[in-house]
Amino acid sequence: MKSDYLNNRSRFPNNVLEPTTFNYDKEYIVYGFNFNGLQDLYEFLKQDPAINTDVFDINDLSSLDSDTRFHGRPYRDAVELLIQDTDPGYQEYLNVQKQIKARSSLVHKYKNIKNIAGGVIDPVAYATSSPETYRISRLINKPKFITLDIQISYHGGTNEYQVFNRAVIVTNIIHALERKGYIVNVNTFETSYEGREIVKSTFKIKKPGQRTNYQALYKTLVDIEFLRRICFRLNEVCEVKNTSWRYSYGHTMDEDMLRSLLKLNKNDIYFDQPSEMGIYGREIGNDFENAVCYLKLDNIIDLERETEIIRDSVKVLRR
Repeated sequence: MKSDYLNNRSRFPNNVLEPTTFNYDKEYIVYGFNFNGLQDLYEFLKQDPAINTDVFDINDLSSLDSDTRFHGRPYRDAVELLIQDTDPGYQEYLNVQKQIKARSSLVHKYKNIKNIAGGVIDPVAYATSSPETYRISRLINKPKFITLDIQISYHGGTNEYQVFNRAVIVTNIIHALERKGYIVNVNTFETSYEGREIVKSTFKIKKPGQRTNYQALYKTLVDIEFLRRICFRLNEVCEVKNTSWRYSYGHTMDEDMLRSLLKLNKNDIYFDQPSEMGIYGREIGNDFENAVCYLKLDNIIDLERETEIIRDSVKVLRR
């Protein structure tokens, strides 16, 4: 009897996408997952989507591997932690964000204008029978939109300090852009390929106008079990055909290929491997400066001021 992993698409039509083709150096088949935040991902995994036993050995799944040093906390724990914030590392990360946020200032300025309808009634205009009875607020400067696209996966030699620093740098860049009047959209994703097959998993973290979800950023960017338990499980329930997935769980792709796959706008900011961006996991200020220059944001962000903010914010935790 054919494995029922093929039914995952019909069971979860909002999460498991139809396979598509992608032409780059050759033609690939792309299998995809889409999740509107960690709660959506949690609900998907709690319904136990079927494992692709045509490719993966049910008795030897990497998502269930017992090596906690490499894979992080056990799979079932990792699933529950998607909707919890009890991790001490997360609390440290959150404290850094609070310090950074405390240095923020209002970025969008408004002016009051009079109008004949809509808005709030102006008492003075109403009392004098003015036709422009209402008062509304309008942005003085039209906000600019920018998208940050962040690859979750990283090379095996990447250390925990590089991973943590990159996560702090991501959120500081979000704040820095907002201080400059930008409205920021954030997507995190995991992409891997094996032969002519690609698995792409997208996790929407922050839409324009929404507050930054620090818990979701931390878990997707820092927790090793998110990549090596959760994302590996997504590979295991995917309808790939190449049996080599069983051994490698796929390879990371370079920036050009990934930008083409995701159809990123040329102005989208893409966060690559920490080492590629000059994030070495040592002094946070140097890592931040390297990343901003790598992303070519030094002409937008006040690099000196923002470096001071991120250094001071991390120092507070270490006093």
